[in-house]
Amino acid sequence: MTPPRLAHRFGLLALSLLLPALLVGLMAVWFLALTTLSHHDRTLVWVQGTPAQLASLREAVLDHPVFPEGDFAQGGYADHRPAECAGHELAVGFSRLREFELSAAKETLDELVHESGVRACDAHVFIYNDLPSPLDSTAWDDSLVTLLLALFLPTGTLLIAYWGFGLAHALPTPWHLPRPLLRTLGLGAGGAVAGLLAVTLVERMLRLAWPAASVGSDAISGLGPDPLALPVILLVGVYVPFLEELAFRAWLIPVAERAVGLWPACALSVLAFAAIHLPFSGPELLGTLVLGAIFAAVYALTRSLPACLIAHGGYNVLALGLHVTVSG
Repeated sequence: MTPPRLAHRFGLLALSLLLPALLVGLMAVWFLALTTLSHHDRTLVWVQGTPAQLASLREAVLDHPVFPEGDFAQGGYADHRPAECAGHELAVGFSRLREFELSAAKETLDELVHESGVRACDAHVFIYNDLPSPLDSTAWDDSLVTLLLALFLPTGTLLIAYWGFGLAHALPTPWHLPRPLLRTLGLGAGGAVAGLLAVTLVERMLRLAWPAASVGSDAISGLGPDPLALPVILLVGVYVPFLEELAFRAWLIPVAERAVGLWPACALSVLAFAAIHLPFSGPELLGTLVLGAIFAAVYALTRSLPACLIAHGGYNVLALGLHVTVSG
């Protein structure tokens, strides 16, 4: 069989980058929606007081001219109430806040609480991306738009693109689990452990060689008060790894392989995977390259998206659990 012409090779390489580029574009739209269309941050404080004091505070909060979305809920937001606020059943606050409004809203709320004479718990809670419930018909304009952009649009579009182009180019199904099954799954699990050990080793070496650098990601600090909550586990252990492995391994490698061969295609996958995680400092970039290489190797050895998902999602969950354990 004659090798493909140079133009054909470049065409295949460009096609291999199509799904990663689509993923980046969809994620950009998602973040734009979260930052500009769905400002639902909330500030809360728990209080006790006489009926007259509470009535005064309720009127001041609900009728505030600057922050119109006031909250006054008896027994509300119990999941967010700090332990030191036990016995304070009334939650008072402002919702639908933009990031730059949080500090001013907190100060305003503290002033209103002080003026009313109620007793407030010392703890103050901020809830970020506090989206309305999709079961609340009055909030559908906000919640459904965000949920569609955050979940259905990126996932659905990526799957449609994969299967559409995959059928045209005779790609294998992404759910392929070659025999022996245990070897495939074991390589995926081994990739997760190898990723954790490799990144840990890289970070320790770089701390010695580059003491002034900030090594490691601060992304976990933005996952909320409970990084090991089920929604967080599903996000970092399943949802994000699935999208990235579908685009950067199950699609990019087999398409690019037809132009340049398996291991150059894996190298391209590693570089593209690192590129979407920019901007990074030197230490973070090196760790991402190491992870990308491990995930690419898992795909090269198994030709299985589930194995890559186990490696990527397993690494994320292990790293999350280790971070929480060390921090705790």
